[in-house]
Amino acid sequence: MTRVQLIPHPATPMPQVSSLAVVLAATGDGGLTAEFDCRCASGALRLPQARPAAAADELWRHTCCELFAGIAGDAAYREYNCSPSGQWAMYGFSVYRVRDAAELSPAPPAPRITFSTDAQGWTLQARLDALALPGVAAARIEIGVAVVLEAADGTLSYWALQHAAAQPDFHRRETFVLRLGEFELRGNERHETGY
Repeated sequence: MTRVQLIPHPATPMPQVSSLAVVLAATGDGGLTAEFDCRCASGALRLPQARPAAAADELWRHTCCELFAGIAGDAAYREYNCSPSGQWAMYGFSVYRVRDAAELSPAPPAPRITFSTDAQGWTLQARLDALALPGVAAARIEIGVAVVLEAADGTLSYWALQHAAAQPDFHRRETFVLRLGEFELRGNERHETGY
């Protein structure tokens, strides 16, 4: 398991959030779990209302947890959106921001999402089945982790392990800095291991 701290993009600070951490773990069957933990002032964020678990587009327009997975050395990648509402989305891309439905064919199992709140913030856990991840050895899968936070006033803040552009952009491959096999991190990201 690995615990990582996400940071806001410099263009979208959100001081009412004191901490946004993610605990990642490979599952015994080749899948992935990610537990997002946001500590913030009460009422600071706008959270989507609970809905039946189902696929939905444009979840990133509101508070949403995101994972990205690609094979080292391959331009293709996948995006997984997990909303506090219980809704989800999965997208395949052949190259940077070019959608390719064949990337997710046949359709993989839906992510399993649980969400809870407390007086200091919220926690979202997402589990991706092995069939939802690229079908190669785990050590070759690069992972990106990101969160969109919507403030109570509707403004958005973009959080990730690192940011690689003047504007928020979670699709840039240089931000996929985790390796699924051992959750090794590349670069100087803020992280803790052993959780």
